[in-house]
Amino acid sequence: MSSAATSAASNAANIAINAAIAAAVQQQRDAVIAHFTGHQALSPQSAIAADTIDPALQVALKYYRDNGVIRDAGADRLYLDLDVLAGLKAKAKRTGRNVLITVMVLAVLVAAVVVVLATW
Repeated sequence: MSSAATSAASNAANIAINAAIAAAVQQQRDAVIAHFTGHQALSPQSAIAADTIDPALQVALKYYRDNGVIRDAGADRLYLDLDVLAGLKAKAKRTGRNVLITVMVLAVLVAAVVVVLATW
């Protein structure tokens, strides 16, 4: 296999690995949102105790707390702010679209380089 083909295969493998990691992260984030919506913890009045959240979801919980989606209601109780979540999802959608376009352009460039090198 040529160096260019090996590089292209390596890039494809890296993309697949990154996609799997992104899917796992999103699954954890979805579980956090499901926990709060399942308990109807959507306001300070209906907040739930922080210790009811699965310890395995702490990274996703921290992400949402850092972005203001999960808010502190005092007394170690938390709730989900749906308006902030909607804004975060809209931002992620815009970012995802830009990343997809960039990846597609890079894939075309890599394919063009492979074709040029293969015929050279």
